[in-house]
Amino acid sequence: MPVSADLLSAPAPLRRSLLAGTSLLALAGPAFAADLPIATKAPPPAIAASWAGFYLGAHGGYGWKKDDFSQSDNFTFTAPQHINGVKSQGAVYGGHAGYNWQFGRAVTGLELDFSAGDIKGSNSISETTLAGTRTVTLSLAENVKYLGSARARLGWLPTDNLLLYGTAGLAWERLDVTASSLLTDSPPAAPATQLITTKTAIDKFGWVAGVGAEMMLGSPNWIGRVEYLHYDFGQIQTATSFDRVGGFTPELSTAGSQTIDLVRAGVSYKFGEPAHVNSLAYYGKAPVAPPQASWAGFYLGVHGGYGWGDDPFTVPGTVFMFPDGTSINGVKSKGWAAGGHMGHNWQYGRAVAGLEIDLSAADIKGTSNTLFRDIGGGSSISVSVNEKVKYLGTARARLGWSPLDSLLLYGTAGLAWERLENGSTFVQADPLGTVTGASNVPADRFGWVAGAGGEVMLGSSNWIGRIEYLHYDFGRVFQEQTFSLSGAPPVSLAVTAGHQTIDLVRAGVSYKFGPDVAVTSPAAAMYAKAPRVPPPSASWVGFYLGAHAGYGWKENDFALSFFDTFVGGIKSKGWLAGGQAGYNWQYASVVAGLEIDGGATGIKGSSATAISPPFNLTLSDNVKYLGTARARLGWTPAPTWLLYGTGGLAWERVHRSSFEFDAFPGTPATSTNEAARDHFGWAAGAGVETFIGSPNWIARLEYLHYDFGKVESTFSTISTAAGTATTIEKGGRQTIDTVRVGVSYKFTP
Repeated sequence: MPVSADLLSAPAPLRRSLLAGTSLLALAGPAFAADLPIATKAPPPAIAASWAGFYLGAHGGYGWKKDDFSQSDNFTFTAPQHINGVKSQGAVYGGHAGYNWQFGRAVTGLELDFSAGDIKGSNSISETTLAGTRTVTLSLAENVKYLGSARARLGWLPTDNLLLYGTAGLAWERLDVTASSLLTDSPPAAPATQLITTKTAIDKFGWVAGVGAEMMLGSPNWIGRVEYLHYDFGQIQTATSFDRVGGFTPELSTAGSQTIDLVRAGVSYKFGEPAHVNSLAYYGKAPVAPPQASWAGFYLGVHGGYGWGDDPFTVPGTVFMFPDGTSINGVKSKGWAAGGHMGHNWQYGRAVAGLEIDLSAADIKGTSNTLFRDIGGGSSISVSVNEKVKYLGTARARLGWSPLDSLLLYGTAGLAWERLENGSTFVQADPLGTVTGASNVPADRFGWVAGAGGEVMLGSSNWIGRIEYLHYDFGRVFQEQTFSLSGAPPVSLAVTAGHQTIDLVRAGVSYKFGPDVAVTSPAAAMYAKAPRVPPPSASWVGFYLGAHAGYGWKENDFALSFFDTFVGGIKSKGWLAGGQAGYNWQYASVVAGLEIDGGATGIKGSSATAISPPFNLTLSDNVKYLGTARARLGWTPAPTWLLYGTGGLAWERVHRSSFEFDAFPGTPATSTNEAARDHFGWAAGAGVETFIGSPNWIARLEYLHYDFGKVESTFSTISTAAGTATTIEKGGRQTIDTVRVGVSYKFTP
């Protein structure tokens, strides 16, 4: 039996840890005529204020960051010292987009936002030696350049035009970390000063939660807000320890936890709550003539195209021991990309607004110019750098105009992700053979994406073709370094980072479930009703919040060289628990939806100990968090049961630890290292849900498979020269399989 297709929803992007979504509205809706036909009942009072609908806005504010690590440098100073954290502050500004659903005085919603920032601070330590003539200063600075989040909102309306809400979800930051070492001689010796700086851009994920208030500014379309958000990115720095018997000073650095507290104000424009024509069987409405074509509804699709990448970094040849004046001048890439997308559109007359997430496999690759040097005697060396984009993903808002019923022109912007593999190749050739060294470093990079496109209905309003252009900007992905040395003559060296971008043109086709038909005359749709027919006893339509728990198994089958042997191959297992939020649409027996989830885990394990006397090494993984942003598509074999498949983007925070024991006679040494790593990939699975007593409470059982691909950095050597062995490291593939049960509360329209 068909159910309502008029309930609005918004797709949800990536997110982590527990989601507490909230948003609150007063939908003082028109009363339904219970027993009279169309023309016999006067229209009820107009809605005082409705918070339901799609919105776009801008915001600005101020943030305070705390990173409470403690980093020591006992090998630089004669007396042990620590840099005890960095405190930062500064401004942020950006935009947000989302959708609200209203249930009486309760308002639920999903929102994504992006902000540029300048939250920065630094700390340093120094020591003066050589009878007061030499000073060494070590500094560490942090600057939050970007912030982004994907959150659920849940709120309450104490008055028609005031919304108080709580919000929680996944969070991302682009953090610039600059480390510098300054040596100064006074009175000047040779050299007088030496400065070394390293600037690294890192992307970190965590969770965000907060509260806020919104107020309608004169009309229900313009909304002002003030909100407080607390971001927690966990461990940023690397924790280390080193201890050796025999009079050596122990080395200990702790990682701490990085948090940001942000206060910001903003303004949003909310498109009106679109009225929809519902199925006659569901609500028993009198027929209302729909437009010729409607873009409203949930859709799934596939796409493919071609992209061009540009990363204009520079590396002086002297870094590779090549003559001055030579340099590696960036990488230009090109190649295909293909994948899938999912989202929902809402239509307001000829304006169409929507939210969309997509994931693509890619092969956009390129190689830099090659530095070559003839070293005589028939011998030469050469070096080059390469890049390869393996995956692309986005979470975007779309806003368009339909000049014709079957044509949509739109702009789009939002958050972007790539899996980028950076590599270098070094070749040394001589008459006795050739030695080739190749490195590969996979990294997940985040930034922003914007573009434009056009869609056309292909014969019917359900099949839609598209062509679109997207511009991705990931900022600095190469490490920036400077070295300067005063003297006669002075020496300076700089590695510039550039700015990586990708331009992509792609075509695709989507299937839109529906119709979610926008009514051109809301008054007629709302008030001209036939006698109401009770809704079905079980409907899956609505916004839901819930919790889940289960168990997971992880496999990471890499192999890295350790002296004359290999280490790797970590198998892990453990519990997991978290929360989920999403929205379902129902089309007869078909149920489609979007969901985001996040949670903590205890999935951990260790490799076998690699032994190369006197050295012993063990590696361990501890998965701290898991999160996804997925589409769901299911079937109801019975009104109270739902079978579904699901797929989308996935994220994990894993702590990689190493423990090394060096069994030197008389002076054994132990060292540990713990680094927090964020990995992105895809997740797919299947599940079953059933109502528990009423259509509001829903139980679920589901299986999810996560695939994060190759996450280990490798360096391999291929040799045809006597005396140099061939060593092939394996990056492997990391996967997680989980089984979990859960319960959700569904708000009923």
